[in-house]
Amino acid sequence: MQKRFFITEIINKMKTILLLIVLLPVILFSQETNIVPLLREIESGNSSQAKKGLAELLVTKSGDPSVIFLDAVLSENASEALNKYLIINQKYPKSKYADAALYRIFMYYFSAGSYSRANEYLAELKRNYPESQYITMADRNIPEEELLSDQLVVSNTTEKISETPADIPFKFTIQAGAFLNYSNAASLKSRFENSGLPSSIFTKEVGGSILNVVTAGKFTAEADAVKTLAEIEKQFNLKGRVIQIEEAK
Repeated sequence: MQKRFFITEIINKMKTILLLIVLLPVILFSQETNIVPLLREIESGNSSQAKKGLAELLVTKSGDPSVIFLDAVLSENASEALNKYLIINQKYPKSKYADAALYRIFMYYFSAGSYSRANEYLAELKRNYPESQYITMADRNIPEEELLSDQLVVSNTTEKISETPADIPFKFTIQAGAFLNYSNAASLKSRFENSGLPSSIFTKEVGGSILNVVTAGKFTAEADAVKTLAEIEKQFNLKGRVIQIEEAK
């Protein structure tokens, strides 16, 4: 009788241990700080408010991968941001922002023209996070670095072409809407184009979700963009804001 009780007790303890092993990643995942409100502040242009929230979090939660991610997003120095994303990639591969950090590492090297390195991180993103929504954003044709070098040499030996009116750099556009559903974004884009206003769609990560952002118009002067914004808000019954075109890339 005592032997049977002893065996039953061991089995129950083993079940408890196995349950803890299964639940531990979930428990650790759920313990990450919710930084979504602060990410939304950044999206709304309130970076100062987000930085204030980050400063408070760094006092007690500096080792939290979500806080590290927020710190990287708010870092003005690209190299410092890269190092923080690398910490998440190397130490916290189960973090809710692990794939987002890896995508940003990929973009750092892609933007810097280090395509072989970028390709390595893209492969890692596909391998470790096959369901990540960032794969679609990152999956693009990566030029051969040797070919790019040749192109740079040619461009440096070519005479600078005089700037024509078509080459005038546009600095501002209007962010007219942001949608989780691409078809909704495409519908708004078509409405703008049908009214004679140039429009485009770019993707943007906010709070762990990929948004399809619709822009309308291209302007050299911010005042012109503001004026057009007032007109389309009334005509299309929406609320938009003027942004720099660099933000829409």
